[in-house]
Amino acid sequence: MKKGIYTASFFILIFILFSSNAEAMARKEYGTPLGTYEGDKGIKIISFSKNWTSQEKLKSVYDELLKNFHGEEITYLSNIYIYPDSPDGVAGNYYEDYEISNEGKYVYKKGRYIEIFNGNQYKDVSQFAWVLSHEYGHHFTLYYLLTKENKHFNQWEQTKYAQIRGLTKYKEVEYYSVNDTGYIHKWDVAEIAAEDYVQLFGSPTAKKSTDYKDVKERVEQNIKDYYYSTDSFNLLPQENLSLPLAADVSGLYLYWLGLAGYTTVEPSLPSKPVLTIKKVGEIMPGYSQYEVSWNPISDGKNYEYTLVSYPVEDNHFPRPVKTVVTGEPMKAYIGSAMSSNKNTNSLILDDQYRGEYYFRLFIKNPKGFMFSTEPIKFKFEDKPKKPLYLMTDVPNNHWARESIQTVVDHNIAKGYDDGSFKPENKVTKAEFMAMLIRSINYKVTKQNNENHWFVKQGYLEAAKKLKLITEADYGTNYSKLKYDDFVTRDEMSAMAGNLLKYLGYTAPANQNINFSDAKDIKHKKELSIALRYSILSGYPDRTFKPSKQVTRAEAAAVIYKLLHLMGG
Repeated sequence: MKKGIYTASFFILIFILFSSNAEAMARKEYGTPLGTYEGDKGIKIISFSKNWTSQEKLKSVYDELLKNFHGEEITYLSNIYIYPDSPDGVAGNYYEDYEISNEGKYVYKKGRYIEIFNGNQYKDVSQFAWVLSHEYGHHFTLYYLLTKENKHFNQWEQTKYAQIRGLTKYKEVEYYSVNDTGYIHKWDVAEIAAEDYVQLFGSPTAKKSTDYKDVKERVEQNIKDYYYSTDSFNLLPQENLSLPLAADVSGLYLYWLGLAGYTTVEPSLPSKPVLTIKKVGEIMPGYSQYEVSWNPISDGKNYEYTLVSYPVEDNHFPRPVKTVVTGEPMKAYIGSAMSSNKNTNSLILDDQYRGEYYFRLFIKNPKGFMFSTEPIKFKFEDKPKKPLYLMTDVPNNHWARESIQTVVDHNIAKGYDDGSFKPENKVTKAEFMAMLIRSINYKVTKQNNENHWFVKQGYLEAAKKLKLITEADYGTNYSKLKYDDFVTRDEMSAMAGNLLKYLGYTAPANQNINFSDAKDIKHKKELSIALRYSILSGYPDRTFKPSKQVTRAEAAAVIYKLLHLMGG
């Protein structure tokens, strides 16, 4: 007998555990449920979250579940638990259980259940519809693989699913168990199948789209703050963009549908658009604008097109360019743009494209199926207005290359006389505060009667006025502030968060800090602001490492994100 847990998060992880008892049960540490609802199919929605207590809200979860395509497998699901937080740092879990009969047949067991975490962060079911659909996708795909093909995902290479999906062509595909090292979520066959389910059978809510705007629209509409995340279906229909999208795989939809006992017409597009990219010109010397255009699908139906891009060497987190629908001009602008509104006269320097990028369209048809054009490669030759610093020790594939180039180009940080940047050197408190002050073009007043450069050049006085530092942290008259000590990540979060507050950015008072080492973080309020606007982030192991000293590359990455938050 085997029990497995499939888990999902925004950087999704999977754990496979073994047990002799996998009956649906709540986690004891959460005490008594705050609300319970039982639907007509006998599935219970059981909540331990204060945001999900009423019958109406719990019923909305049940109704959302049923909007996902389901067959006989749904009778094997008993409970959905909603918890207030995420003790394991994930968004959801699915618990499988089965046994093998004397005839060697897999027998799926009833009483399966799903866990939804972070309930206190959700006010509407639409906010976790994708997680619910993904976890149900584990239930759906494993049930039919076991009961119809008599194969488990650990036998994936022998399945018709792998044959149709073409998975054996990829040496990276694996089935991972709890003891495996080097786990790569996007290549886990069980996770690939669950994402296929969402694409092919997920609810409309789970496949909701975001209306992305290109650089021209953002300038004209004075949109300075622009956020995107991987839970947007039209930005990232599936985590692994090295694989074709599910609807683009011939026979995959009918395969799963047939296992469930149904048949219909396979989803398809009559044709796929062809992308072209051209340089429009320079809005200012050194700042170029490009136009990406494509031909529409002309069959009388309405389609949604989302243009995305990513560096040739890294497709794990695409950048949205623009979303358009049938009837609108099939074009988008990238690079730089200047407002024609004389009242704002604002200039947005969008993420400057340097090197080679892929561009592709994600196309959603009227029934919600998502298709993709083949990626096209474009090499950007333009150089910035100022010559790039040599950075002899920062290769082109360095993770912080673009960030370092940006802070150097903007005179926020400097390299060394030998042409190096020394990205792994540590940053002092004075150096990091000076970088923050320069990033907002704050005018400093020199203090010629002082010795230390930080004080003499006026940065200390500016840091006080901007409230980057407080006497509560560094003593009366900042007597405990040692300028040349290395800044820690906790101090960096305080300084960056304080600058954001000065600029008018805020975060909800009740925002959770879910790092496993949160108890060691002193400046939680300031960190919550920096986290909200993606200026700072944690590590893959769910830690923040507040006492870790900051490198020059890491400081440059923080400043780079701050510049983009402020629109250039």
